[in-house]
Amino acid sequence: MKRRGFIIVTFISLVVISPWTTVLPLIYTTYAVLWKKVNLHKNYWNMGLFSLFVWSMIVGILNRSTMSILASFAFLIYFCLSVFIQNYCTSESKVETVCKSLLQVSIFSAVLGIIEKIMYLTTGFELWKRVSELIGQPIFGDRINSTFGNPNVAGNWFAIMIIVSLYFTDKSKKSEKNFYSAVTVLFVIVLFLTGSRGAYIGVVCGLSMFLLLKKNKKDVLTIGLICLFTATLIIIPTNLLDFNDTVGKQVISPVDSENTVNNVEDNHEVDDSVNSRLGIWLGAMKMIEDKPVAGWGLMAFLNPHTEYLGEYYYDTLYHAHNIWITFTATLGSVGLIIYLYMKFNLFKDLRLLYQRNSRLTAMLAGIEVLILGHGMVDFTMIAPQTGIMFIGCSAIISTLALQCSRSSSKVPLFVKKYKSLTSGLTKNSRV
Repeated sequence: MKRRGFIIVTFISLVVISPWTTVLPLIYTTYAVLWKKVNLHKNYWNMGLFSLFVWSMIVGILNRSTMSILASFAFLIYFCLSVFIQNYCTSESKVETVCKSLLQVSIFSAVLGIIEKIMYLTTGFELWKRVSELIGQPIFGDRINSTFGNPNVAGNWFAIMIIVSLYFTDKSKKSEKNFYSAVTVLFVIVLFLTGSRGAYIGVVCGLSMFLLLKKNKKDVLTIGLICLFTATLIIIPTNLLDFNDTVGKQVISPVDSENTVNNVEDNHEVDDSVNSRLGIWLGAMKMIEDKPVAGWGLMAFLNPHTEYLGEYYYDTLYHAHNIWITFTATLGSVGLIIYLYMKFNLFKDLRLLYQRNSRLTAMLAGIEVLILGHGMVDFTMIAPQTGIMFIGCSAIISTLALQCSRSSSKVPLFVKKYKSLTSGLTKNSRV
Protein backbone atom coordinates (compact mmCIF):
# COMPACT_ATOMS: atom_id res chain seq x y z
CA MET A 1 0.00 0.00 0.00
CA LYS A 2 2.84 2.40 0.90
CA ARG A 3 4.54 1.53 -2.37
CA ARG A 4 1.43 2.43 -4.35
CA GLY A 5 1.11 5.69 -2.40
CA PHE A 6 4.72 6.55 -3.26
CA ILE A 7 4.02 5.83 -6.93
CA ILE A 8 1.00 8.16 -6.91
CA VAL A 9 2.94 11.02 -5.27
CA THR A 10 5.80 10.55 -7.76
CA PHE A 11 3.27 10.43 -10.58
CA ILE A 12 1.68 13.71 -9.46
CA SER A 13 5.06 15.44 -9.02
CA LEU A 14 6.17 14.47 -12.52
CA VAL A 15 2.91 15.75 -13.97
CA VAL A 16 3.06 19.13 -12.25
CA ILE A 17 6.74 20.10 -12.51
CA SER A 18 6.97 20.11 -16.31
CA PRO A 19 4.98 19.19 -19.45
CA TRP A 20 8.00 17.11 -20.53
CA THR A 21 8.15 14.96 -17.40
CA THR A 22 4.50 13.93 -17.90
CA VAL A 23 5.83 11.42 -20.42
CA LEU A 24 7.22 9.22 -17.62
CA PRO A 25 3.98 8.59 -15.68
CA LEU A 26 2.10 8.10 -18.96
CA ILE A 27 4.60 5.44 -20.02
CA TYR A 28 4.22 3.75 -16.64
CA THR A 29 0.41 3.76 -16.67
CA THR A 30 0.32 2.46 -20.25
CA TYR A 31 2.68 -0.36 -19.29
CA ALA A 32 0.75 -1.12 -16.09
CA VAL A 33 -2.59 -1.36 -17.88
CA LEU A 34 -1.41 -3.32 -20.91
CA TRP A 35 0.86 -5.81 -19.14
CA LYS A 36 -0.16 -5.98 -15.46
CA LYS A 37 -3.26 -7.08 -13.56
CA VAL A 38 -6.10 -4.62 -14.07
CA ASN A 39 -9.86 -4.31 -13.74
CA LEU A 40 -11.27 -2.85 -16.92
CA HIS A 41 -14.62 -1.15 -16.39
CA LYS A 42 -16.78 -1.54 -19.47
CA ASN A 43 -18.34 1.89 -19.11
CA TYR A 44 -19.08 4.82 -21.42
CA TRP A 45 -15.88 6.69 -20.51
CA ASN A 46 -13.42 3.91 -21.34
CA MET A 47 -15.36 2.83 -24.41
CA GLY A 48 -15.51 6.45 -25.56
CA LEU A 49 -11.76 6.97 -25.23
CA PHE A 50 -11.01 3.73 -27.06
CA SER A 51 -13.52 4.67 -29.78
CA LEU A 52 -11.79 8.04 -30.20
CA PHE A 53 -8.48 6.22 -30.59
CA VAL A 54 -9.83 3.95 -33.32
CA TRP A 55 -11.74 6.71 -35.10
CA SER A 56 -8.85 9.22 -35.01
CA MET A 57 -6.57 6.61 -36.55
CA ILE A 58 -9.11 5.97 -39.31
CA VAL A 59 -9.38 9.72 -39.94
CA GLY A 60 -5.59 10.00 -40.11
CA ILE A 61 -5.48 7.21 -42.69
CA LEU A 62 -8.30 8.81 -44.72
CA ASN A 63 -6.38 12.11 -44.75
CA ARG A 64 -3.05 10.35 -45.46
CA SER A 65 -1.53 12.17 -42.50
CA THR A 66 1.26 10.30 -40.72
CA MET A 67 1.30 12.91 -37.94
CA SER A 68 -2.43 12.48 -37.30
CA ILE A 69 -2.08 8.68 -37.23
CA LEU A 70 0.70 8.93 -34.67
CA ALA A 71 -1.24 11.53 -32.64
CA SER A 72 -4.19 9.12 -32.40
CA PHE A 73 -2.15 7.00 -29.97
CA ALA A 74 -2.61 9.83 -27.45
CA PHE A 75 -6.18 8.56 -27.00
CA LEU A 76 -4.88 5.03 -26.35
CA ILE A 77 -2.46 6.42 -23.76
CA TYR A 78 -5.30 8.39 -22.14
CA PHE A 79 -7.44 5.25 -22.19
CA CYS A 80 -4.72 3.43 -20.22
CA LEU A 81 -4.39 6.40 -17.85
CA SER A 82 -8.14 6.32 -17.24
CA VAL A 83 -8.13 2.59 -16.46
CA PHE A 84 -5.14 3.03 -14.12
CA ILE A 85 -6.85 5.83 -12.19
CA GLN A 86 -10.10 3.86 -11.97
CA ASN A 87 -8.19 0.97 -10.43
CA TYR A 88 -6.67 3.21 -7.73
CA CYS A 89 -9.31 5.87 -6.94
CA THR A 90 -11.98 3.45 -5.74
CA SER A 91 -13.13 5.47 -2.74
CA GLU A 92 -13.65 9.09 -1.75
CA SER A 93 -10.84 8.95 0.81
CA LYS A 94 -8.34 7.84 -1.85
CA VAL A 95 -9.49 10.62 -4.17
CA GLU A 96 -9.01 13.15 -1.37
CA THR A 97 -5.50 11.82 -0.73
CA VAL A 98 -4.65 12.29 -4.41
CA CYS A 99 -6.15 15.80 -4.45
CA LYS A 100 -4.18 16.81 -1.35
CA SER A 101 -0.94 15.66 -2.94
CA LEU A 102 -1.89 17.49 -6.13
CA LEU A 103 -2.55 20.66 -4.16
CA GLN A 104 0.73 20.46 -2.24
CA VAL A 105 2.86 19.97 -5.36
CA SER A 106 0.96 22.75 -7.15
CA ILE A 107 1.95 25.17 -4.38
CA PHE A 108 5.52 24.78 -5.65
CA SER A 109 4.39 25.78 -9.16
CA ALA A 110 2.49 28.78 -7.76
CA VAL A 111 5.51 30.01 -5.80
CA LEU A 112 7.72 29.55 -8.86
CA GLY A 113 5.22 31.59 -10.88
CA ILE A 114 5.48 34.46 -8.39
CA ILE A 115 9.30 34.25 -8.50
CA GLU A 116 9.10 34.32 -12.30
CA LYS A 117 7.00 37.51 -12.14
CA ILE A 118 9.29 39.19 -9.60
CA MET A 119 12.34 38.40 -11.77
CA TYR A 120 10.61 39.93 -14.78
CA LEU A 121 9.64 43.09 -12.89
CA THR A 122 13.01 43.65 -11.22
CA THR A 123 15.49 42.54 -13.90
CA GLY A 124 13.47 42.07 -17.08
CA PHE A 125 14.61 38.44 -17.16
CA GLU A 126 12.07 36.09 -18.80
CA LEU A 127 12.59 32.76 -17.07
CA TRP A 128 11.24 30.49 -19.80
CA LYS A 129 12.04 32.58 -22.89
CA ARG A 130 14.90 30.36 -24.11
CA VAL A 131 12.86 27.19 -23.56
CA SER A 132 9.90 28.68 -25.45
CA GLU A 133 12.17 29.60 -28.35
CA LEU A 134 13.63 26.08 -28.50
CA ILE A 135 10.22 24.36 -28.67
CA GLY A 136 8.61 26.94 -30.95
CA GLN A 137 6.15 28.29 -28.37
CA PRO A 138 5.04 31.95 -28.44
CA ILE A 139 6.62 34.24 -25.83
CA PHE A 140 4.09 36.12 -23.71
CA GLY A 141 6.32 38.65 -21.98
CA ASP A 142 4.94 39.54 -18.57
CA ARG A 143 2.43 36.66 -18.36
CA ILE A 144 3.75 33.82 -16.22
CA ASN A 145 4.13 30.23 -17.44
CA SER A 146 5.28 28.67 -14.16
CA THR A 147 5.87 24.93 -14.76
CA PHE A 148 3.30 24.62 -17.56
CA GLY A 149 5.01 26.12 -20.60
CA ASN A 150 2.07 28.34 -21.53
CA PRO A 151 0.17 30.98 -19.51
CA ASN A 152 -3.25 29.72 -20.66
CA VAL A 153 -2.44 26.19 -19.52
CA ALA A 154 -1.05 27.57 -16.25
CA GLY A 155 -4.22 29.62 -15.80
CA ASN A 156 -6.38 26.56 -16.33
CA TRP A 157 -4.39 24.57 -13.79
CA PHE A 158 -4.38 27.27 -11.09
CA ALA A 159 -8.10 27.88 -11.62
CA ILE A 160 -8.74 24.20 -10.92
CA MET A 161 -6.53 24.40 -7.83
CA ILE A 162 -8.71 27.25 -6.51
CA ILE A 163 -11.70 24.89 -6.53
CA VAL A 164 -9.68 22.08 -4.93
CA SER A 165 -8.33 24.34 -2.19
CA LEU A 166 -11.82 25.74 -1.48
CA TYR A 167 -13.07 22.18 -1.11
CA PHE A 168 -10.46 21.42 1.56
CA THR A 169 -11.03 24.81 3.22
CA ASP A 170 -14.69 23.90 3.58
CA LYS A 171 -14.17 20.40 5.00
CA SER A 172 -11.03 20.91 7.11
CA LYS A 173 -10.83 21.41 10.82
CA LYS A 174 -10.17 24.89 12.17
CA SER A 175 -6.44 24.26 12.55
CA GLU A 176 -6.12 23.54 8.81
CA LYS A 177 -8.63 26.09 7.49
CA ASN A 178 -6.15 28.97 7.69
CA PHE A 179 -3.61 27.02 5.65
CA TYR A 180 -6.07 26.15 2.88
CA SER A 181 -7.48 29.69 2.89
CA ALA A 182 -3.97 31.06 2.38
CA VAL A 183 -3.37 28.54 -0.40
CA THR A 184 -6.61 29.65 -2.09
CA VAL A 185 -5.40 33.26 -2.04
CA LEU A 186 -2.05 32.15 -3.47
CA PHE A 187 -3.75 30.40 -6.40
CA VAL A 188 -6.00 33.41 -7.05
CA ILE A 189 -2.88 35.62 -7.26
CA VAL A 190 -1.03 33.36 -9.70
CA LEU A 191 -4.18 32.88 -11.78
CA PHE A 192 -4.27 36.67 -12.13
CA LEU A 193 -0.58 36.71 -13.11
CA THR A 194 -1.16 34.27 -15.97
CA GLY A 195 -3.34 36.87 -17.67
CA SER A 196 -5.52 34.10 -19.12
CA ARG A 197 -9.00 35.48 -19.71
CA GLY A 198 -10.14 32.03 -20.79
CA ALA A 199 -9.15 30.71 -17.37
CA TYR A 200 -10.98 33.64 -15.75
CA ILE A 201 -14.14 32.62 -17.62
CA GLY A 202 -13.58 29.01 -16.62
CA VAL A 203 -13.12 29.73 -12.92
CA VAL A 204 -16.29 31.84 -12.80
CA CYS A 205 -18.24 28.97 -14.40
CA GLY A 206 -16.57 26.33 -12.21
CA LEU A 207 -17.02 28.22 -8.95
CA SER A 208 -20.67 28.90 -9.80
CA MET A 209 -21.28 25.17 -10.20
CA PHE A 210 -19.23 24.41 -7.07
CA LEU A 211 -21.34 26.84 -5.04
CA LEU A 212 -24.60 25.54 -6.53
CA LEU A 213 -23.87 21.95 -5.48
CA LYS A 214 -22.30 22.67 -2.10
CA LYS A 215 -24.37 21.42 0.80
CA ASN A 216 -22.81 24.03 3.07
CA LYS A 217 -23.38 27.55 1.74
CA LYS A 218 -21.45 29.44 4.42
CA ASP A 219 -18.58 30.29 2.03
CA VAL A 220 -20.89 31.97 -0.48
CA LEU A 221 -19.35 35.41 0.20
CA THR A 222 -15.76 34.20 -0.40
CA ILE A 223 -16.66 32.39 -3.60
CA GLY A 224 -18.81 35.32 -4.74
CA LEU A 225 -15.90 37.75 -4.28
CA ILE A 226 -13.54 35.50 -6.25
CA CYS A 227 -16.11 35.27 -9.06
CA LEU A 228 -16.57 39.06 -9.07
CA PHE A 229 -12.80 39.64 -9.11
CA THR A 230 -12.19 37.24 -11.99
CA ALA A 231 -15.22 38.51 -13.94
CA THR A 232 -13.74 42.01 -13.70
CA LEU A 233 -10.38 40.76 -14.98
CA ILE A 234 -12.07 39.34 -18.10
CA ILE A 235 -13.14 42.76 -19.35
CA ILE A 236 -10.49 45.22 -18.13
CA PRO A 237 -7.84 46.19 -20.70
CA THR A 238 -4.35 44.96 -19.91
CA ASN A 239 -2.87 48.44 -20.30
CA LEU A 240 -4.62 49.45 -17.07
CA LEU A 241 -2.00 47.37 -15.26
CA ASP A 242 0.62 50.08 -15.81
CA PHE A 243 2.62 49.14 -12.73
CA ASN A 244 4.11 46.16 -14.56
CA ASP A 245 5.04 48.28 -17.55
CA THR A 246 6.52 51.08 -15.45
CA VAL A 247 8.76 48.77 -13.44
CA GLY A 248 9.77 46.85 -16.56
CA LYS A 249 10.72 50.01 -18.41
CA GLN A 250 12.90 51.16 -15.52
CA VAL A 251 15.06 48.01 -15.51
CA ILE A 252 15.27 47.18 -19.21
CA SER A 253 16.51 49.16 -22.13
CA PRO A 254 13.72 51.73 -22.75
CA VAL A 255 13.31 50.97 -26.46
CA ASP A 256 13.37 47.18 -26.13
CA SER A 257 11.15 47.17 -23.08
CA GLU A 258 8.55 49.47 -24.60
CA ASN A 259 8.37 47.45 -27.81
CA THR A 260 8.12 44.16 -25.93
CA VAL A 261 5.42 45.32 -23.54
CA ASN A 262 3.41 47.09 -26.23
CA ASN A 263 3.51 43.99 -28.43
CA VAL A 264 2.21 41.86 -25.57
CA GLU A 265 -0.55 44.36 -24.86
CA ASP A 266 -1.56 44.66 -28.49
CA ASN A 267 -1.86 40.91 -28.74
CA HIS A 268 -3.79 40.46 -25.51
CA GLU A 269 -6.41 43.21 -25.46
CA VAL A 270 -10.02 42.06 -25.23
CA ASP A 271 -10.84 43.14 -28.78
CA ASP A 272 -7.71 41.50 -30.23
CA SER A 273 -8.32 38.26 -28.34
CA VAL A 274 -11.92 38.08 -29.53
CA ASN A 275 -11.15 39.08 -33.12
CA SER A 276 -8.29 36.60 -33.54
CA ARG A 277 -10.38 33.76 -32.15
CA LEU A 278 -13.37 34.75 -34.24
CA GLY A 279 -11.20 34.58 -37.35
CA ILE A 280 -9.92 31.12 -36.36
CA TRP A 281 -13.45 29.90 -35.57
CA LEU A 282 -14.82 31.09 -38.91
CA GLY A 283 -11.91 29.50 -40.75
CA ALA A 284 -12.38 26.23 -38.88
CA MET A 285 -16.09 26.26 -39.71
CA LYS A 286 -15.17 26.47 -43.40
CA MET A 287 -12.90 23.45 -42.89
CA ILE A 288 -15.82 21.59 -41.29
CA GLU A 289 -18.05 22.40 -44.27
CA ASP A 290 -15.59 20.68 -46.61
CA LYS A 291 -15.12 17.56 -44.43
CA PRO A 292 -18.14 17.38 -42.10
CA VAL A 293 -18.12 13.64 -41.31
CA ALA A 294 -14.49 12.57 -40.90
CA GLY A 295 -12.69 15.86 -40.37
CA TRP A 296 -9.10 16.72 -41.24
CA GLY A 297 -7.16 14.67 -38.67
CA LEU A 298 -5.79 15.48 -35.23
CA MET A 299 -2.83 17.47 -36.53
CA ALA A 300 -4.85 19.41 -39.11
CA PHE A 301 -4.10 22.83 -37.68
CA LEU A 302 -0.34 22.33 -37.98
CA ASN A 303 -0.78 22.56 -41.74
CA PRO A 304 -1.00 26.14 -43.06
CA HIS A 305 -4.64 26.12 -44.25
CA THR A 306 -4.36 29.74 -45.39
CA GLU A 307 -7.30 29.30 -47.75
CA TYR A 308 -9.46 28.81 -44.65
CA LEU A 309 -7.69 30.69 -41.87
CA GLY A 310 -6.02 33.44 -43.90
CA GLU A 311 -4.12 35.97 -41.78
CA TYR A 312 -5.24 34.24 -38.57
CA TYR A 313 -2.97 31.25 -39.13
CA TYR A 314 0.31 31.14 -37.19
CA ASP A 315 3.04 28.52 -36.74
CA THR A 316 1.98 27.38 -33.27
CA LEU A 317 -1.74 27.07 -34.03
CA TYR A 318 -2.48 23.51 -32.82
CA HIS A 319 -6.26 23.83 -32.37
CA ALA A 320 -9.28 26.05 -33.06
CA HIS A 321 -9.45 27.65 -29.57
CA ASN A 322 -12.78 25.96 -28.86
CA ILE A 323 -13.45 22.39 -27.70
CA TRP A 324 -16.42 21.63 -29.93
CA ILE A 325 -15.08 23.33 -33.07
CA THR A 326 -11.71 21.61 -32.63
CA PHE A 327 -13.29 18.17 -32.24
CA THR A 328 -15.51 18.70 -35.29
CA ALA A 329 -12.77 20.12 -37.50
CA THR A 330 -10.25 17.40 -36.63
CA LEU A 331 -12.46 14.33 -36.14
CA GLY A 332 -15.64 15.36 -37.91
CA SER A 333 -19.20 14.99 -36.69
CA VAL A 334 -18.46 11.37 -35.71
CA GLY A 335 -15.73 12.47 -33.29
CA LEU A 336 -17.95 15.21 -31.88
CA ILE A 337 -20.80 12.74 -31.30
CA ILE A 338 -18.46 10.37 -29.41
CA TYR A 339 -17.24 13.26 -27.25
CA LEU A 340 -20.78 14.47 -26.53
CA TYR A 341 -21.84 10.91 -25.66
CA MET A 342 -19.04 10.75 -23.10
CA LYS A 343 -19.84 14.16 -21.61
CA PHE A 344 -23.58 13.46 -21.43
CA ASN A 345 -23.01 10.26 -19.47
CA LEU A 346 -20.39 11.96 -17.32
CA PHE A 347 -22.92 14.52 -16.12
CA LYS A 348 -25.43 11.72 -15.56
CA ASP A 349 -22.84 10.16 -13.23
CA LEU A 350 -22.38 13.49 -11.46
CA ARG A 351 -26.13 13.64 -10.90
CA LEU A 352 -25.97 10.12 -9.43
CA LEU A 353 -23.14 11.17 -7.08
CA TYR A 354 -25.13 14.21 -6.00
CA GLN A 355 -28.21 12.09 -5.30
CA ARG A 356 -26.08 9.73 -3.20
CA ASN A 357 -24.66 12.69 -1.24
CA SER A 358 -21.07 12.18 -2.33
CA ARG A 359 -18.99 14.89 -0.66
CA LEU A 360 -16.79 15.18 -3.78
CA THR A 361 -19.60 16.03 -6.20
CA ALA A 362 -19.31 19.82 -5.97
CA MET A 363 -15.55 19.81 -6.51
CA LEU A 364 -15.59 17.33 -9.40
CA ALA A 365 -18.52 19.06 -11.12
CA GLY A 366 -16.84 22.44 -10.62
CA ILE A 367 -13.66 21.19 -12.33
CA GLU A 368 -15.61 19.74 -15.27
CA VAL A 369 -17.63 22.94 -15.76
CA LEU A 370 -14.46 25.04 -15.42
CA ILE A 371 -12.82 23.07 -18.24
CA LEU A 372 -15.95 23.49 -20.38
CA GLY A 373 -16.08 27.22 -19.64
CA HIS A 374 -12.43 27.71 -20.56
CA GLY A 375 -13.06 25.46 -23.56
CA MET A 376 -15.35 28.08 -25.11
CA VAL A 377 -12.29 30.15 -26.03
CA ASP A 378 -9.40 27.66 -25.82
CA PHE A 379 -8.48 23.98 -26.02
CA THR A 380 -6.09 23.49 -23.10
CA MET A 381 -6.86 19.75 -23.05
CA ILE A 382 -4.31 19.43 -25.85
CA ALA A 383 -1.54 20.16 -23.32
CA PRO A 384 -0.35 17.03 -21.48
CA GLN A 385 -0.75 18.39 -17.93
CA THR A 386 -4.28 19.73 -18.32
CA GLY A 387 -5.15 16.75 -20.52
CA ILE A 388 -4.17 14.42 -17.67
CA MET A 389 -6.20 16.56 -15.25
CA PHE A 390 -9.29 16.31 -17.46
CA ILE A 391 -8.95 12.56 -18.03
CA GLY A 392 -8.21 11.96 -14.35
CA CYS A 393 -11.19 13.96 -13.09
CA SER A 394 -13.55 12.25 -15.55
CA ALA A 395 -12.19 8.79 -14.72
CA ILE A 396 -12.70 9.46 -11.00
CA ILE A 397 -16.31 10.52 -11.61
CA SER A 398 -17.01 7.34 -13.60
CA THR A 399 -15.43 5.01 -11.02
CA LEU A 400 -17.13 6.67 -8.01
CA ALA A 401 -20.46 6.41 -9.83
CA LEU A 402 -19.67 2.74 -10.40
CA GLN A 403 -19.20 2.26 -6.65
CA CYS A 404 -22.62 3.84 -6.11
CA SER A 405 -24.14 1.56 -8.74
CA ARG A 406 -22.65 -1.54 -7.13
CA SER A 407 -24.47 -0.75 -3.90
CA SER A 408 -27.81 -0.65 -5.75
CA SER A 409 -29.79 -3.35 -7.51
CA LYS A 410 -28.15 -2.56 -10.82
CA VAL A 411 -25.18 -4.82 -11.56
CA PRO A 412 -22.33 -3.03 -13.37
CA LEU A 413 -20.58 -4.61 -16.32
CA PHE A 414 -17.00 -5.64 -15.61
CA VAL A 415 -14.20 -7.33 -17.42
CA LYS A 416 -12.65 -9.71 -14.92
CA LYS A 417 -9.13 -9.23 -13.65
CA TYR A 418 -6.62 -10.49 -16.23
CA LYS A 419 -2.96 -11.27 -15.82
CA SER A 420 -2.64 -8.40 -18.28
CA LEU A 421 -5.05 -6.47 -20.45
CA THR A 422 -3.29 -7.59 -23.61
CA SER A 423 -3.56 -11.26 -22.68
CA GLY A 424 -7.20 -10.73 -21.75
CA LEU A 425 -8.00 -9.15 -25.08
CA THR A 426 -6.24 -12.00 -26.86
CA LYS A 427 -8.28 -14.52 -24.86
CA ASN A 428 -11.52 -12.75 -25.77
CA SER A 429 -10.63 -12.74 -29.45
CA ARG A 430 -10.31 -16.53 -29.43
CA VAL A 431 -13.77 -17.10 -28.00
